[in-house]
Amino acid sequence: MRNKILRSLREGSAFKREFKIQIRMLVIITLGFTMAFTWRQTVFDASQELVQFFIHVQDSTTLSILTSLFITIFSLLIIYLTAHFLKDGHEHY
Repeated sequence: MRNKILRSLREGSAFKREFKIQIRMLVIITLGFTMAFTWRQTVFDASQELVQFFIHVQDSTTLSILTSLFITIFSLLIIYLTAHFLKDGHEHY
């Protein structure tokens, strides 16, 4: 009986530790999403000004599509460069 209680307490402390880790990750992810959502409109507006500077478009729908396309291509380029420079060597596979 005593061993069962002690084992239960040890398992409970592992659960509490894991629970704290998961709560911390939840807070970090939530705040990261909030920051990204806040900056979304600013990045879109700045990119739209840049696209409009180079391509003189008057139609707002076309400008919005071109801006989204620019942001997508730019993001894919950054993802590709990041993956290229941070990849492990072939000896790690």
